[in-house]
Amino acid sequence: MKHTLWFLLLLSLGITLSGCKSDYSGNVGGASNGGNGNLIGNYNPEGQRQYERQCASCHGVDGNGTPIGSSLVACATCSTVSVLADEISRTMPIGNVGSCSGSCATDTAEYILYAFNGYNLAAATTTLEGVANHELTVTLRSAALLLAGRLPTDSEIAMVENNGESGLSLALNQLMNEENFYQWLMEAFNEQLLTDKYLSSNQYEGGINLLDPDDYPQRKWYNDAYPADEQSSIRGCVRTLTNDAVAREPLELVRYAAKNSLPHTLYMSADYMMVNWYSQQVYEATLVDSNATFNRLAEPVCDANGVKVYYDPNDFRPARVTKDLEYEMGGMPHAGVLTSPMFLNRYPTTFTNRNRHRSRIVFDYFLDTDILKIEGDRPGDGIGAGTANPTLLDPACYACHQVMDPVSSAFQHYDDRGQYIVTGSTSRNRWDSSDIEPAGLAGKTIPLSGNSGYFRNMLQWLGKEIANDPRFIRATMRTLYTGIIGQEPLESPGENGSDADKVAYNSQRAVINTIGQAMAADGWNIKTGVKGIIMSPYYRAKALDAGKLVANEHIGATQFLSPEQMQRKLQATLGFGWDEFRNENNRIMYGGMDSDSIIERIREPSGLTIAIQQRMATEMACRATALDFTRSAAERKLFRYVEPTTTPLNSEGELSASAVSMIKHNLQHLHWVLLGEQLDINSSELQASYDLYYQVWSQGQELLANYRDYDPRPGTSMEWECRARWYRTDDGRTNGDLPEEMRIEQDDNYSIRAWTAVITYLLSDYRFAYE
Repeated sequence: MKHTLWFLLLLSLGITLSGCKSDYSGNVGGASNGGNGNLIGNYNPEGQRQYERQCASCHGVDGNGTPIGSSLVACATCSTVSVLADEISRTMPIGNVGSCSGSCATDTAEYILYAFNGYNLAAATTTLEGVANHELTVTLRSAALLLAGRLPTDSEIAMVENNGESGLSLALNQLMNEENFYQWLMEAFNEQLLTDKYLSSNQYEGGINLLDPDDYPQRKWYNDAYPADEQSSIRGCVRTLTNDAVAREPLELVRYAAKNSLPHTLYMSADYMMVNWYSQQVYEATLVDSNATFNRLAEPVCDANGVKVYYDPNDFRPARVTKDLEYEMGGMPHAGVLTSPMFLNRYPTTFTNRNRHRSRIVFDYFLDTDILKIEGDRPGDGIGAGTANPTLLDPACYACHQVMDPVSSAFQHYDDRGQYIVTGSTSRNRWDSSDIEPAGLAGKTIPLSGNSGYFRNMLQWLGKEIANDPRFIRATMRTLYTGIIGQEPLESPGENGSDADKVAYNSQRAVINTIGQAMAADGWNIKTGVKGIIMSPYYRAKALDAGKLVANEHIGATQFLSPEQMQRKLQATLGFGWDEFRNENNRIMYGGMDSDSIIERIREPSGLTIAIQQRMATEMACRATALDFTRSAAERKLFRYVEPTTTPLNSEGELSASAVSMIKHNLQHLHWVLLGEQLDINSSELQASYDLYYQVWSQGQELLANYRDYDPRPGTSMEWECRARWYRTDDGRTNGDLPEEMRIEQDDNYSIRAWTAVITYLLSDYRFAYE
């Protein structure tokens, strides 16, 4: 694996990073690095002393980071001495900001660049050697299935074959403009946020019931709109659409920014929420664009007893709650996901917790910092050393609370159910600020008075601060990396980690940070982050040099597909999904999650999931094989090069070379479509598939010969489920009968059942369940 890959990647992203050379120099973004194009710098003994005294407890003696402090190898602000010194002066050290400014900050910055971005960074890049990548077309196929839920088109494959890396970049751009990409993006963020807990499929009116009826008296508006008993069906349909719009509101903000080329920082700082026509009625919200109207579809989405509703449930638009709430004049101060009722309810608080749970989540999800891993002595009984206010006065407690409590205070206007109630001496939402740190972040305190006073809008201030914090880049990349690669980024190995582990961690951190900074430099375009990971060796790797296995064992993106991903893969490869996946229990047993009691996907299949795959393979092969033959050859997904009459032997019982060639050509196509394999016509694996086809077909000939004098021959009738009699919907249900002239219910040559056996064999392969 040559280091030039990363500069081809950055060029393909359309981003020019000053100081970049033709091979991986360690420059990680946007700055001139002092004009000399490197980060080696000079050894500064005073900087080392200051670093060890004030920085090492968080960032590690060797700069590799800790669970509470980021790695300083290729860090977001490790570009020049002046840039890094400014960051240190303004934000470090946490809990004692300002104690290292001026010459202290400059000396420390110079030491960091020398110690952790000189030799260490150069050593980190070498771990990418010894990695063999998949061919670009294979990467394209995997990315198309992951991001767009489909196979690449012939023109996209040709574009990659003809233009290499730049062709792949262009093809990814196309994939990321499709609606399925935005749905995948929301799935990736939900794996962290878990607000899909409140979808109707998981809870009856789960999202709507979280809203306070005093604030939102129209939260169940559909009950008044469709009150009659005969309208219960239409009411149920609209209720589901309304609840799901409320439940998905924070995730729709991610989708909206990505779809409209807006900065992903809106996730933290947007001064609006996302509503569709259905949820707008709930919030009585005012659209930001006063001239905008919601899309109406040609066909109704709800239709019962003559009542039709046409509004597109996927059309979400920015809106603000401007009406007076019960306890606040002037509506809701929106701050992206931070003020989302779904987020606030998913991560609640109590009278004694005082938003500390919410603070921990903010640090974990949006600042990539695990507060629970801050070093220090905790009281064994959790009470403190007899002090009146241990969170402020007991040093053992204060080590954590000085970091956590300012963010907790920023949530002080939101109660346990996420209702917005301004605090004060006369408010039922009392908040005693004397026993907790004032609201702020990273040593900065929110200004509460004057022209820039944020008393009523604390989370708006916090959201903007998080959006501008370098840790938000790292947190966003962690979410994307986990969603694409299928595993969390490596944790810091710590001071006691092996050299190989440190090199692997530094390498991954350098690459992820490079992509993250490219994303931020590209207007915080989240698609740039997605593309960077897809084009990296962490996604594309197929083989590793045995001698570098320890350092590279984390590289590679093959992951066990979730039920949703498997359903999309079945739709892309066979033309429809498995109807059994409509059942929530089946999805859970196959390794899925409901964002409620099951909050993690299964990454390694159990015996049960393997058994489910075997059943799925048998049923789907049965249903798909004959149905595919009802289409024209050009429209078929599976059998483009053969017909049911294409058999190995001709009418004289002699081997037909042309027919065998067509059969093997189609087997090549099946291995590519179903398993992503590009097999040579003479490969042993292709021969194994042909042998299976021939064995089943020849046994069928013997069976048919025994009934040669019968009319019709009993052996030609296909099993009921395997017959091509019905159209099928995306989720696999039958949807009306095929015209009689199109139906395939007999298998006169036993070739359809032979192909069914091959399809079953390929769908049962573990490589079909992984991608």
